[in-house]
Amino acid sequence: MGSITEAKKPDPKTGKEITTYRAFIRRTGFASKSKTFATKAQAREWLRNEEGDAALVKAGKGYGTTFADVVESFVKAPPTRGTKFWHPSQLEFWKDEFGKMKVGEITRGEINAAVAKLQIKPAMRRSIDGAMKSQDRTITPSTVNRYIATLSSVLNFCINREIIDVHPLKAGKVRKLAENPGRRRILTAAEEQKLYEAAEQSTWPMMRLYLRMLLTTGARKSEVLNLRWRDVHVDDSVAILPTTKNGDARALPLVSDVKADLVIAQEAGKGKSEFVFYDPRHPEKPKNVDTIWRLVRERAGLLNDREDRLDRVVLHTTRHTTATKLLRNGANVVQTANITGHKTLAMLKRYTHLAAQDAVDLAEKLLGEGGK
Repeated sequence: MGSITEAKKPDPKTGKEITTYRAFIRRTGFASKSKTFATKAQAREWLRNEEGDAALVKAGKGYGTTFADVVESFVKAPPTRGTKFWHPSQLEFWKDEFGKMKVGEITRGEINAAVAKLQIKPAMRRSIDGAMKSQDRTITPSTVNRYIATLSSVLNFCINREIIDVHPLKAGKVRKLAENPGRRRILTAAEEQKLYEAAEQSTWPMMRLYLRMLLTTGARKSEVLNLRWRDVHVDDSVAILPTTKNGDARALPLVSDVKADLVIAQEAGKGKSEFVFYDPRHPEKPKNVDTIWRLVRERAGLLNDREDRLDRVVLHTTRHTTATKLLRNGANVVQTANITGHKTLAMLKRYTHLAAQDAVDLAEKLLGEGGK
């Protein structure tokens, strides 16, 4: 292990006593190194990084397992703590970067270089014909962080299987990018009504019900689209999501008008598909709503209606709107999370915020003269 020694000596210019900290690395198999710092924290950080890099180099020399081979085993293995988050397209990126390398040879330097590539990677979008098309922007910092999380899952798998002894993402400075504050748009009651009216004009008769479920459950768009009839329990006023993004089952509340419309829809589509919101042309799979949703927003006058991209209406705006309405109308964060399925308070705070006037009214009620 490394060590740190403290030394005190007079400053040749001022004559005042100053303290310095010298960090040493002296371990079998490593080149001896030392460096002097003004603070103990700086000495510790240097020591940690130097030892981490040395350990990674040493670990890489003895192992013949390539990153590509590890990924093949990783995707087949049952998920465990620290290995659950990953995405196929993100795995492919890392395979392209590190596939032929031994896992132990992958250092923070290689990872940081790959992250730099990700920061200029074009964002992709699936078109109506299923083809992926490049957009006129790069992927967001939050998406880059999801790529890093996928790599971390693979490396955690390697640690668990004793393929490597040191996790390069945790041994040095591979920092996550600062993420933007997220989408801020909340639909007004008038905007909701415009969207409902536009959805009723859709060529797909289920569009209004789909939108209504999003705005009364706070569910993610894919959760509702992948809902199957076997999981809809009208008598109990719930629809069960067996698996969500967070890996947990969740019950979606069904309000009265949604229940009534579901009964009608089930009767009309009886025997046609296992999915509630199926594609009439391909009943074996859910409907792709991208084009229809664009037309709905256009009819409602809400397509790209604001210059700031984060202030525009997207399907996820319905989730943001639902959570915010729940909080504004008296639900606490636990009750809100129980409906929307946000796993942590921190995540819920990213999607919900009270308007400035709400905060003023609340402060006046609880802290002002009226609250005495």
